[in-house]
Amino acid sequence: MYLVDSLKKYRQNEDANKSRFYKHIVNNYSEVINLSILNPRRIGVLLLIIIASFSVACSGETEVVQEIVVETVVVEKEVIQEVEKVVEKEVEKIVVKEVPVETEKVVTKEKVEAPPPAPETLKVGVALVTPGNFIASKIPWPSNLNLTAWGVAEGLLYTDYAPPPQIGALNKEGIAEDWTIAPDQSKVTFKIREGIKFHGDEWGELDAYDVAHSFNEAIQEGSTWARMEMADHLDEAVAVDERTVDWNFSAWISTWYGWMWNVTGSTPMTSKKAYDELGPDVHVKTPVFTGPFSVDEWKANDIVKLSAVKDHWRKAPSVDKVEIIEIPEVAARLAAFKTGEIHITQLPNNFLRDAINSTGGDTVMVGQPASKHVAFGGNYWIKEDHTDGSTIFPRPGLNADKDHPWIGDPDDETSMENARQIRQAMAMAIDRDLINEQVLDDLGAPSYSWYGFAPGMPDFKDEWIIPYDPEGAKKIFADQGYPDGFKVPFFLPPDVPAVVTMEIGEAIAQMWGDVGLTVEIENTAYQARRPTMVARSLDVVWMWQHDAVGVVDTAQTQGVIPSKGWNRGMEIPWVLETWQKNKDEDDGAVRTANNVAAEDLSRFWMTVAPVVDVSNLWVKSPDILEWVPFTESASYAGTFESVKMK
Repeated sequence: MYLVDSLKKYRQNEDANKSRFYKHIVNNYSEVINLSILNPRRIGVLLLIIIASFSVACSGETEVVQEIVVETVVVEKEVIQEVEKVVEKEVEKIVVKEVPVETEKVVTKEKVEAPPPAPETLKVGVALVTPGNFIASKIPWPSNLNLTAWGVAEGLLYTDYAPPPQIGALNKEGIAEDWTIAPDQSKVTFKIREGIKFHGDEWGELDAYDVAHSFNEAIQEGSTWARMEMADHLDEAVAVDERTVDWNFSAWISTWYGWMWNVTGSTPMTSKKAYDELGPDVHVKTPVFTGPFSVDEWKANDIVKLSAVKDHWRKAPSVDKVEIIEIPEVAARLAAFKTGEIHITQLPNNFLRDAINSTGGDTVMVGQPASKHVAFGGNYWIKEDHTDGSTIFPRPGLNADKDHPWIGDPDDETSMENARQIRQAMAMAIDRDLINEQVLDDLGAPSYSWYGFAPGMPDFKDEWIIPYDPEGAKKIFADQGYPDGFKVPFFLPPDVPAVVTMEIGEAIAQMWGDVGLTVEIENTAYQARRPTMVARSLDVVWMWQHDAVGVVDTAQTQGVIPSKGWNRGMEIPWVLETWQKNKDEDDGAVRTANNVAAEDLSRFWMTVAPVVDVSNLWVKSPDILEWVPFTESASYAGTFESVKMK
């Protein structure tokens, strides 16, 4: 099933569901005060009423509503009167019974006005609450994404897709209100919006000096910034004046358009004044940002509590409070959603239907569809750094030996062919239709492309389809000298649920086990593994994704070229060549053709094994009337500022 069709079908179901939760109940309240007509002759009763009314009028804190109830009561009183008679000094006691009289009893009831409703609190269930570090140089990935995706921090700008050599369509809601590229590609100049306040009265308004500081602090020596690969290209960010920043490059990046959101959108802009006055050791635990929500509490592996910024420059959020609660287990998140303990959560696709049907909820697509794939780490085929021509071969992660049969030695044709066949067999052992059916509940689609092509698209080739053939896979293993299979270290980082769907990875591992491979699942935290990606020493098979299924006129294969910074554990010659061809190509049809040729090579060599195309669907409860994520440029952009609750 092609992804677009499946999503359309699912969206039709969404429309039917929506009618169940856009219902409003209006209660009209009235107070009825029954007043009896007072007999003017009953002055005592009138005085009581006047006194009671006066006490009500003098109360300034509560509203008291009098309910006057007039009751006729017959009272008999026995009155003893002493009458003194001068008759032989005797005292006679005379008992006189009063004639029954009518009197009126006034009963007053106080009604205290109900306290104002408690502030609306949106509760979001997530798989992981990352550590609360709040300066770029000490923010581990994906914490930086959480800061921006949850609406705490803001990036310089956000972009929508645009083909190269354009950077992308500027989202007008960003901190930068405009940008230009120098003719010689030596810098990008950003114009900074006025009137953006930092959280906390003591830090003032954001300006160009804060923006320059945020980038320069991120690339300082010893930084753990997730985008440190940019440090090889960014010389320095310079504040020209209060509203202008020059981002100077030592070397122009051919993939600039692909890094636009990653770098500018996910790098949180913070205060230079706060950094200077607090110092980095204090500032790292002190959130000073400009997003629509400020941080009340950030407790790793537990909870994040946020408050709405009522005077936010863009628009004040519709909810007063947000609680982001870590619930690692999928079943527990589903249960919490069903019981109303959380209002929004991310679930694997095979849990979505249950969540919707049992609650009357709905789905929200966050970001673009992405293709999950298996990356065969250790395949470093390029011998020179493309930025300066320096020799970088052999790579430390190149281990083309008996224990790593999926890795080929580019200096040995036999080794390259044998490794290619091993990768082909591993790709053939994956039942993509079954994964889509069982894990994704038919809400995704089998994937066969690394460059965003999908079946049904004009440029898709049927020969790219990877057949499910477990018997054929076992034969290839035997022919290559592995009749009993081999060990496969399979890296599934547990702390990046927006990228890695654990259920998909576990299904792949089981399928490989069925054809004789011994799969050793590695659940190491992503941050612990990242140094091997930066150092080009990664040699394990692992699972990741590439974004933007259907966007086929630009490369979808970042992180495989020889340069410093993050790397998939692969360096593929034609990928670099494709980037270089498309960098300055204005004709979209030509760019697409270049990527078709690159896809041909990718499918022949099986550099990665595409598995399934997945839409990043979240669920919202019927208590949520509206939620439109801030930007659709990436799967991490799910800010809650637009959420409206009943």
